[in-house]
Amino acid sequence: MTQSQERPFGVTIIAVLAIIEGVLLVFGGLSFLAFGTFFATVPIENIVINQQQQSELQLQQQQQQEVQNAAELQALIQFFGSIGLIIGGIVLAVGIGYLVVSYGLLKGKGWAWTITVVLSIIAIVVQIISAITTANALLSYDIDVSWAGIISHIIGIAINGVIIYYLFRSHVKVFFGKTRPSTTIQK
Repeated sequence: MTQSQERPFGVTIIAVLAIIEGVLLVFGGLSFLAFGTFFATVPIENIVINQQQQSELQLQQQQQQEVQNAAELQALIQFFGSIGLIIGGIVLAVGIGYLVVSYGLLKGKGWAWTITVVLSIIAIVVQIISAITTANALLSYDIDVSWAGIISHIIGIAINGVIIYYLFRSHVKVFFGKTRPSTTIQK
């Protein structure tokens, strides 16, 4: 980017959207990490509810069943807690990545242009796949919910398509140093 090149307004909008998405993803990632940590380490004694006393034999059988249920419940809770930790770490990293890319967009860095184009293409592919799976759900489940899902995927595809189109505009590519400014020779 040359110092005299002014940032196009559309780039500012894309950067602000990336900042908003980055902040939301950071908070979401931190939430997943917090809940995952809680559930991965919570002792089962805090979850199992004491049962009323019954006869000796029933109580003994019930206690054995409770111990087995408690062990299974503890393993399941820790499994989901671990999954929460993994998802939280990934979401947090993606959120930080969006914040870094938004900085690059605002500063006219070429790498930010490239990453934004790649992420927009990936987002379009994911939206298309999601729309197809949602359309399959439309055939078997709640029609209203599925149509809303398909419409949201179409909107997502359109937004990412507009972002890609805009980033390939000549004045935007010049801002990011992807092409040289055109010079016209006048007679």
